[in-house]
Amino acid sequence: MNTHHLSKYQAMKRMETLGLKPSQAGILFILNCEGELSQRSLADKIGIKPPSMTVALRKLEERGYIHKEQDVKDQRVIRIRLSEKGKECIEALEEIMSDMEEVLYQGITAEEMMLFRRLVLEMRENLLGSKDFKGMDLETIIKKTRPPVRHDF
Repeated sequence: MNTHHLSKYQAMKRMETLGLKPSQAGILFILNCEGELSQRSLADKIGIKPPSMTVALRKLEERGYIHKEQDVKDQRVIRIRLSEKGKECIEALEEIMSDMEEVLYQGITAEEMMLFRRLVLEMRENLLGSKDFKGMDLETIIKKTRPPVRHDF
């Protein structure tokens, strides 16, 4: 948990230079992977309520990272996509993540990294196979263990 908190803090400090919070960066990453999405489906993917998504998107739009447009077929639907500035921001975020990996894995050999990954995946499989999780898929488990949504967009 200490390693998680230390790396999260360092990532947050680096994202601040882009004027982003981690949740906003998550929105940008999803848009980068998925392309154009409706506001509702984006909220569902992030796991937040639509009003909170509205606030986050307003801030991202003010910074020029996204474009919002009404759907041509259904005027009630708002479509969200990355702007050129948003795509540049993704590149900067990927650089931040690469820098973070460099810091995290400093002094660790490629073999040790492969072993670590294998061990973590094995632990995950052990947990998923335990009686507490029988019949549950990973998505359900994540939803049950997700902390309450904070509205700090």
